[in-house]
Amino acid sequence: MVKKHSLIKDLFAAFISEINQGLAVVNVESGLLEVCNHRFAEIIRIDHSLLRGEKIGEVIPGFDVYKNETDKVLRVAGQHQVRFKFVDIGNEQLGSFILVFVSEVLPQEQEDMTFMNEAFRTVLDHIDEGVLIADDQNRITYCNQVQLNFDGLKLKDILGKYSWDVYDFNAEISMMRKCVETEKPIDTYVQYYISNSGQYVRVTGNNLPVRHNEKTVGSVAIYRNLRKSEDMACKIIELQKKISEDQPDLEGALISGGASKKKYFSFDDILGVSHGISRSIEVARLAAQSDSPVFIYGETGTGKEMFAQSIHSESDRSNKPLVSINCAAIPENLLEGIIFGTLKGVFTGAADRKGLFEEADGGTIFLDEINSMPIALQSKLLRVLEERKVRRLGGKEEIPVDVRIISCSNVPPQQAITENQIRNDLYYRLAVINIEIPPLRERREDIQVLTQFFVGKFNLKFKKHVCQISPEIFELVKSYDWPGNVRQLKHWVESAMNMIPADEPIFSEQYAPQGLHVFYGKVRNTEKSDKKGEVFTQIHENERLKIKEALKRNSGNISKTAQELGISRQVLYYRMRKFEIR
Repeated sequence: MVKKHSLIKDLFAAFISEINQGLAVVNVESGLLEVCNHRFAEIIRIDHSLLRGEKIGEVIPGFDVYKNETDKVLRVAGQHQVRFKFVDIGNEQLGSFILVFVSEVLPQEQEDMTFMNEAFRTVLDHIDEGVLIADDQNRITYCNQVQLNFDGLKLKDILGKYSWDVYDFNAEISMMRKCVETEKPIDTYVQYYISNSGQYVRVTGNNLPVRHNEKTVGSVAIYRNLRKSEDMACKIIELQKKISEDQPDLEGALISGGASKKKYFSFDDILGVSHGISRSIEVARLAAQSDSPVFIYGETGTGKEMFAQSIHSESDRSNKPLVSINCAAIPENLLEGIIFGTLKGVFTGAADRKGLFEEADGGTIFLDEINSMPIALQSKLLRVLEERKVRRLGGKEEIPVDVRIISCSNVPPQQAITENQIRNDLYYRLAVINIEIPPLRERREDIQVLTQFFVGKFNLKFKKHVCQISPEIFELVKSYDWPGNVRQLKHWVESAMNMIPADEPIFSEQYAPQGLHVFYGKVRNTEKSDKKGEVFTQIHENERLKIKEALKRNSGNISKTAQELGISRQVLYYRMRKFEIR
């Protein structure tokens, strides 16, 4: 049988020797180049006598007989580009072989490819993100200049190396390796590592599989260094703090005729005569005399921050800082460093920076929309509550803090706990004193008082002279549900006051903003609006069913469902909460 195979090889070699097409036969099992003609050797620019019996992968770097490919362009002899085409010719008797056709890349084609390669390289080197590309064995094939600068590396020193050898970590935890093995993208994650220059680096990463001929042939990692983002976020918070400390409160100034120099709201600024709001104020006044954590629940626009400021301003801590942060407004990968602080060197060029707990030492910290804080970060907050100490990001020292926490949520607490937005044990530590602010639709007797107040406020702001509000306006505002609560009422009055002429003394129905029932919901007590309400109810029911069906198709995967529906993850979460989809 061996002699027979040898004879076949010799006959095939003689047959292809006079063919002008570059041809070769490679043994898949051994990787050896069994037969090739002179044209094959000419094209790859290697002496024909040196080829037969050599491992093809050593002769031509990047040639992999185990990959199920049909077409590939490789560089040989320096920058020379060659196109390889593969045909499987194996059978049970002869074994597994592939026939390799070789042709030179035409000058114009090569020029086009070179142009595109350089164009892509230029783009990748001038974006803000770091890009790392590896093959299916996780060997680095490209790294853009941004990532090289992150890590203090040179491209020539890392090409062909395994990513875990370059960054010195366990191969089992490699996200790029996981991406190739699962053949699926990996959503945003936070990664920590020590760069080549000894700097502690913290990035967010995304990984994407690279597919060719229906097979995963590698992966791409996209990294964003968080230092600039955290620096910017901290500067914004510093600016907000300075504005809060240095400028008088506009709302308070308007209430007292312009003489107020208060930093914060007080209970006197909260308007309302209804039993619901009066009870909430009563509980909040008692909370101001205590030092226990306070949890405030209320729908968007009900005035949760106003209550938090009032509690602080009438407490024993009123001469100390009140530091506020909206947990939904800061990306979760930045939130930890902002709340707990950072240590010098934790990021490239970073200095020691106090977190919000240290800034609020002796005073109050207000955590707005705490239901948006990542669960992992909530566990660290729980430890701070228990130990009254914080540890800066990247640090080991525990810093004592004396801070009173006021937190709030725009989602009912039990719903937030059930939907895993708030840890159960954290909630009971934060809600020692629990305050619920009723929505405006449940305190309709306050709507007239608030409308009169806002008209007076915008009289001063717009230099108008409205001294009377028509009964039709009061009837309209009382008949509406105000899903946006006091904030929505305020904006509605502001819109109307813009339309009233400067010399007009009466706020009448002709100046009421148009489209109230279309844009904001259902106006009550009219047959026409009730029919529209039924239409909107049907629309919402259809939307709810569409979301449930999409979730079912995607096995509950939020990212895939959001992508299918053409909306963001945040919008999908909001709609799920609204329609009580679990």
